[in-house]
This record gives sequence, structure tokens and C-alpha cells, in this order.
Amino acid sequence: MQMQIQGQIMGVKRFNGQIDGKTFDYCRVIVSTPLDASQGNALGSSASEYDYGGSINFEQFKGASFPFEADLNVELVTNGKSQKLKIIGFRPRTQSKG
Repeated sequence: MQMQIQGQIMGVKRFNGQIDGKTFDYCRVIVSTPLDASQGNALGSSASEYDYGGSINFEQFKGASFPFEADLNVELVTNGKSQKLKIIGFRPRTQSKG
């Protein structure tokens, strides 16, 4: 299932290499995510990491000024037990000049 959400991108990181003989290649986007305030025990936001494909996607953020607002195209995926959102694309939101 794919959808679009708005978010503030706080940063991005990548890794392409081996750990204990296992190969990893990923890009992770750090997005400000609101805390669940419904129980009265949390306020504000936290940072959540979202997978964004391979490390090559890191290049799309070169020259960006963090943090920035973006429209995130995400896909809801599951392993059969839990669900998570993966970013499949993004578009920075332009600031209106007033």
C-alpha cells in the first residue's frame, strides 16, 4: 500500500559494506515524528529512521540544508508480524515567500 505523507527530514545516512561477512547497502532518512500524546505522558516529537533503498539514494540529499519539509511517498510493508513504512520517493516542499 502506497501513500503520501508530509514530514520534516532531519538528516540522512548511508552504509555500504560488510559486517561479520554479511553485505549491507542502505540509505536511511531521519524524520521528525510526533509522539503519541493521547495518554498524556508524551509531548513533542522524536526522530524515526525510514529505509530509503540503497546507499546510492544518499546522493539525492547532497547540497540540502537540514532540516527541511518534504512530501514523502511511502509504502507500508510487512514481514507477517509487524509493519513499517519505507520511503520510495520524496519532494522538498517549497517555502512560500510572503
